[in-house]
Amino acid sequence: MDAAKKQFLKDCAKYIRGEVSEVKLRGKEKTVLLFAEALKESRKLYTALQESDSMSGVIPILESKKKATGRLRKVTGFIWPF
Repeated sequence: MDAAKKQFLKDCAKYIRGEVSEVKLRGKEKTVLLFAEALKESRKLYTALQESDSMSGVIPILESKKKATGRLRKVTGFIWPF
C-alpha cells in the first residue's frame, strides 16, 4: 500500500471515530461524493454502536452503510475497509 493511500485511510478512521471533523477529498465529483457518503455512513454506524443498547436500532444504519460502500465499490472498485 502506498503512503498516500495509507494516510488517507488513517484520516478516514480518525473522522469515523470523531477525532477530526473533516477529511479533504479531491477527484472527480462523482467519486468524491461516493467516498463522502461511505464516510458519513461509517461514522453514523460507529456512533450508533457506541451509543446503542440494542442491535435493533443499529441494523438499519448498518444496511445503509453497506449500500453506500457497495455503490462505492461498484463505481470505483475500492473496497471500503471500515
